[in-house]
Amino acid sequence: MRRSERMGDEIKRILADLISQKLNDPRITSAVTITGVRLTNDLSTARVYYSVFGDDEARENAKDAFKSAGSFLRRELASQLRSRKVPRLIFEEDNTLRESEAIDQLIRRVREEDEAAARRRAENSESGVEDEEANDETQATRGEQPTT
Repeated sequence: MRRSERMGDEIKRILADLISQKLNDPRITSAVTITGVRLTNDLSTARVYYSVFGDDEARENAKDAFKSAGSFLRRELASQLRSRKVPRLIFEEDNTLRESEAIDQLIRRVREEDEAAARRRAENSESGVEDEEANDETQATRGEQPTT
């Protein structure tokens, strides 16, 4: 493990403790989690990634709170970090969770549409009629051109 990774893990642990125990900002609730820290190679800057479980207002509040608490958190970090050099903190929202949820939702929707189309095809094949409309719907959902 590289020094920047070890230091990043230590910063993540310290910041998580500071946020839950010493930061008295109502805009940062228990729904805010530090998800990762990435340091530059020279250890001068740390990008601190956080996720917020909540609506757009909660995300905006957390962003503003981190912006105003940055110097306090850096000062507290300096007192606990075993390093002469304390990196500048840049807080960025980690959208990975929200993006993965959106992808999961798309996959579920496509799967449901495919199952519905398969059911319609099965029903129509029992009656001896091919369902071109169901085929066209499935292809359109996938971005394909319907067959003529």
